[in-house]
Amino acid sequence: MKIYISTDLEGVCCVVGEAGKPLMPGSKQYEFARKELTQEVNSAIEGLKECGVDEIVVDDGHDGGIEILIYEELLPGVKVFLGNPRPRRFPALDSSFDGMIFIGYHPMAGVESGILSHSYSSVGIQRMWLNGIEIGEIGLDSSLAGALGVPVIFVSSCTKGVEEAKRLLGDIETVAVKEGFGRNCALSLHPKDAQRLIKEGVKRAIYRIDKFKPLKISPPFELKIEYKLESLAEGEIRKIGVERIDPRTIVRRSDNIFDLIS
Repeated sequence: MKIYISTDLEGVCCVVGEAGKPLMPGSKQYEFARKELTQEVNSAIEGLKECGVDEIVVDDGHDGGIEILIYEELLPGVKVFLGNPRPRRFPALDSSFDGMIFIGYHPMAGVESGILSHSYSSVGIQRMWLNGIEIGEIGLDSSLAGALGVPVIFVSSCTKGVEEAKRLLGDIETVAVKEGFGRNCALSLHPKDAQRLIKEGVKRAIYRIDKFKPLKISPPFELKIEYKLESLAEGEIRKIGVERIDPRTIVRRSDNIFDLIS
């Protein structure tokens, strides 16, 4: 069995960041978040290995995709995908994988009490819609996996991120590691409790893996993006397949969903 783990940083336990600032190098909690993400990924790996999964790819996915995870602290027996620029999102993911896991993901932009909620760019993007459905990273990344026939089987996030995942993906396995009381304020599980629950949830997902279906959206694909600044929309209109529909909003169209997002 082959499983692909995609990672982000904002959705790990005990991480709330600083108001008005992205979770980037030099910011408060950044180094802790890296360590906690690595341990939550290790918990997922432990669960997968105990279920007999023999091939695991871990995608270092946050902010450029290099040295967010602490590689030397990852459990051995996995492969790590890292680096940018990438030929497409999730270049190592293909139809040979049996399932996909999201660790440390966050809610889409604009969600009330969604911890560090945003959609790919916390400073650039206001809202996104895929074929008319408002969507964030959980949904769009699930759609990319679904286009390859790969189901998302487990998501860890805050409470709002878990709700978003279940609304889009149905009865998948999830773990809410913290509850938001604002964008930068939370009631969080203890790290060890979050890690234990992630391991248990991943194991449940593997036991039920035949029950999960890929998120399939039919082409043609249309991704509408509302930016926070007019200049960001202006910078997109020179690209092939892009239409500007108002000062801050563009539409990308393609029959290949991977063309819509870098």
